[in-house]
Amino acid sequence: MNANDHYERLYGDLGLSPQDAARWVFASGWNAALEEVIKRVNAMPFGDDTRASFAVYIGQMMHIDPTEIQDRMQ
Repeated sequence: MNANDHYERLYGDLGLSPQDAARWVFASGWNAALEEVIKRVNAMPFGDDTRASFAVYIGQMMHIDPTEIQDRMQ
């Protein structure tokens, strides 16, 4: 499956412009990557204080709304 087919399967029904579609694809990938980081950090033998530090740091980066991406890029 190529990138366009993948996008169409996930967001085709939204009817977004190409620029908005790119934002949604980026945000989805970013959020999925951060979820994976959290799973891996939780599997490591860290102390509670270190785990809490990671949670705060990663939590600040998580769940980017695609409508905010343009503002953050400028």
